[in-house]
Amino acid sequence: MGHLNDIELIERSLGGDAHAFECLVKRHYQTVFRIAFKWSGVRLDAEDIAQEVFVKLAQKLKTFGMRSAFKTWLYRITINSAKDFVRKSATKQGYETAYAIEQGPGNPGPLPNEHLYAKRLHQALESLPKKQKAAVLLVFGEGFSHKEAGRVLNCPEATVSWRIFQARKRLKKFLEYEI
Repeated sequence: MGHLNDIELIERSLGGDAHAFECLVKRHYQTVFRIAFKWSGVRLDAEDIAQEVFVKLAQKLKTFGMRSAFKTWLYRITINSAKDFVRKSATKQGYETAYAIEQGPGNPGPLPNEHLYAKRLHQALESLPKKQKAAVLLVFGEGFSHKEAGRVLNCPEATVSWRIFQARKRLKKFLEYEI
């Protein structure tokens, strides 16, 4: 079933094919998790957010009107879920690993100053207003164009450009102050 596109998997899922829904989840899990991790900065929280996103996806799939790309719609659900989770959660520990290389087999992990840089970067991103943070994460974290980010955030491309411009000014001030 991996050869089917998202729309075909959605149609089969809506028809009751659980395997098709499972394929859809497997296809998009890493992307959802990555966005959730960048937003929350904590691996366990990102896993919870990703799980919540796919529960919502199962509940809301029938409302997907196919007017936008499925990926855009899924990004919107992910960002909204991450915002809600972070707002509700007091968990802020572990954020220094959000933008650092993770330790694992064959990877000794980040150098000590990389942790410090990652911590500062995360603090700087956290200092941004939510709308600016969302624009920055989509454009710089996910490689979206301003137009694509506008579709996800449900705003004009010019608004995304303005948010990025404002975020850069804030981040520059924040990081200069921290150094």
